[in-house]
Amino acid sequence: MPIYEYRCPACEEEFERVLKFDQYKDPQDCPVCGVVANKLVSETSFVLKGDGWPGKEMRVKSQMATRRKKIGTKEKDHVSPKGGLALAPNVEGERTESWSDAQKLAASKGKDASSYEPVVQKEKQAR
Repeated sequence: MPIYEYRCPACEEEFERVLKFDQYKDPQDCPVCGVVANKLVSETSFVLKGDGWPGKEMRVKSQMATRRKKIGTKEKDHVSPKGGLALAPNVEGERTESWSDAQKLAASKGKDASSYEPVVQKEKQAR
């Protein structure tokens, strides 16, 4: 059975009553002064769970749209001009314009830059 909240217009007393569904329109007297009280509008205590409810569907759609947008941005950043995915030249997250620049930057930071050599050679051949 639902709980209904009331406020007395005379003494401002607030109280609750547990009533059957068919009794919710019945007037309720204040327990302090006996005047007929006003019913208050209160929050519901139930949540509509599961698929198909508007709140959940809208939230999930929004989350998926945000995720697709992020993935699309990442894919655009990693697509080479010839098509397909390509690695972006960078050293410790610092992006460079070319693999030869990345090789020089890695060497200047004391990193082993020998693994860059095959990619630098392909880059030079493509020019």
